[in-house]
Amino acid sequence: RRVVEGVTRVSGVEGFVVSSSDGLPLFSSLADKELEEKVAALTAVLSEVGNRASTELGKGEAEWITVNAPDGSGIIYTKLGQIGYLAVLFNKDTRLGVLLYTLRDIKRKIGG
Repeated sequence: RRVVEGVTRVSGVEGFVVSSSDGLPLFSSLADKELEEKVAALTAVLSEVGNRASTELGKGEAEWITVNAPDGSGIIYTKLGQIGYLAVLFNKDTRLGVLLYTLRDIKRKIGG
């Protein structure tokens, strides 16, 4: 858990949710439990659709799935090995390169 919490040190990150592959929240940094449950459920749906699309196009399993809003904010989803999925909510000021680097480091540390 402590390894994943490191993502909150990236400037512009608003929070994260770690969820099971069936969409149940395991832990998060979000204070709003209703939002936590929504993010966890949407993570399962979007990850399934993204992986199916990537596989159908012959690209293999998706490493990242990113949803960007018109204002530059968004959510990025990635698989965390056997744990489940990590969803990170970020604002328009987030440097995506720094966020992706941090996520790769987290995945490496937990064996994902």
